[in-house]
Amino acid sequence: MMSNKQAQLIQQARQLVACGNMAVLSTLSSTMPGYPFGSTVQYICDDNAYTPFLFISDLAQHTKNLRRHAKLSLTVFDEHNINSPEISRLTLLATAKQLPRPSSQYLIQQFVERIPEAHNYANLLDFNIWQLKIERVRFIAGFGDIVWFEQPQWCA
Repeated sequence: MMSNKQAQLIQQARQLVACGNMAVLSTLSSTMPGYPFGSTVQYICDDNAYTPFLFISDLAQHTKNLRRHAKLSLTVFDEHNINSPEISRLTLLATAKQLPRPSSQYLIQQFVERIPEAHNYANLLDFNIWQLKIERVRFIAGFGDIVWFEQPQWCA
């Protein structure tokens, strides 16, 4: 059973994910084994903010990395409060799965609706939707407000 404080923090965390669209994706490097590789990516979420989706090119290094090692972290932060040391941020630990392009057209359309610049590459066949299955979430709401959420809590 979640305490009121935990319930409040998970709601804040979901809101942060739902309101953003830019994050830092960290993958395991396929060219430098053992090293993390970070890059910025745009993302969208399902209606509940439980499941993020990436729309990324097969040519990108992070995609090549995901093909070898599907585990990743996606760090989301409050883009409107970037200069504050109290910035809210969270890291989603997840496993990525590429979705078949024909069955993910509706997600590509949602991507374009949410991020209009995505129309520039929406018809390029080397761009695909990747679904992130959340395993664990670390949320920092501000100084001293730090919590881990397990997958069942995140998706409850």
